[in-house]
Amino acid sequence: MDIPGQLSTGERELLTSALTSSARKPERVVEVGTWLGGGSTLHILRALHQNGCGHLWGIEYNRDIYEQMLANIRKACPEAIERFTPLFGSSEEAIPTWLRELPPGATVDFAFLDGGDHPNEQIAEFLLLDPVMPVGSELMSHDALVRKGSWFVPYLRELDHWETELLRLSEVGLFRAKKVRPAPSEQSRQAAERKLAQLRRSLTERIAQILPPGARRLIAKLIPTRLLNRILRGAHR
Repeated sequence: MDIPGQLSTGERELLTSALTSSARKPERVVEVGTWLGGGSTLHILRALHQNGCGHLWGIEYNRDIYEQMLANIRKACPEAIERFTPLFGSSEEAIPTWLRELPPGATVDFAFLDGGDHPNEQIAEFLLLDPVMPVGSELMSHDALVRKGSWFVPYLRELDHWETELLRLSEVGLFRAKKVRPAPSEQSRQAAERKLAQLRRSLTERIAQILPPGARRLIAKLIPTRLLNRILRGAHR
């Protein structure tokens, strides 16, 4: 069954490889933003099924999409449905609730962040998950080259307890990171906080927040596409 998904072919292949080729197969995987299930959700489940171990918790905020995603996954991947627990709601509510329900000392081995479009969401999700992700765990975030990832990518690059890589396998980009130390040095933590404060104050971010859709369409007709992306989507190198 072919169901809609938002990852490119290269991104799907990389996600699958990350889960199946790791020396220690992931036991707990969390995904923020399932959409209709054909992208990251389906490929994570198939990878876990191939591994013969692991469980995915998938968070989706839109009720209609959530229901359709469940129906799609049941049809497209029945062999791995027992490895999937859907969570309805916003990540800021669903992640803390889910973490409280895990056994004491439980860790998260892999996270895929692809939720809402506001750049603060991936930051908030990371801050919730980082303390329970051990050395060797991996994290990926989608839309790394547009506004959604415009804070998270430079913020995480400043933290020295994660090794990072920005991949241009699609127009919107994929960000990959591996945890190499339990916690950041104080120097890198402060650098990351300064970078985040700078990004929040940036002119492009302020414009992106205040412009209504009608104004964005008008601007799109008047200025070059690359400049528009810088203003409205927070694209970065």
